[in-house]
Amino acid sequence: MSDLIKLQDRAMEIRRRYAQIEKQRDGVSWGATKMADGLQKDVQDLVEILQAKKLDQKKLNHELADCLWSVLVIARKVNVDLERAFWTTMLELDNRLDGELK
Repeated sequence: MSDLIKLQDRAMEIRRRYAQIEKQRDGVSWGATKMADGLQKDVQDLVEILQAKKLDQKKLNHELADCLWSVLVIARKVNVDLERAFWTTMLELDNRLDGELK
């Protein structure tokens, strides 16, 4: 089992706990779209941390982990093989950069 799958499995354990709370509170758990809204907020928080005059490493670590958690969960929810998608995208970027660097 890859490290990415282990991270994703752990992220989904936490996601299931959030889903229980959402169902109790709202009657329904978040879908991929609502999760993406949460990711958007996390990214905005990340931008604010990076724009601060003094970098708060603890906050930075937390927000990067929040963003990763959201990506891992969204990928699982929409059946994306994130590891395969990553390597495919890196190959595409390599090819594009090779073309631009000639």
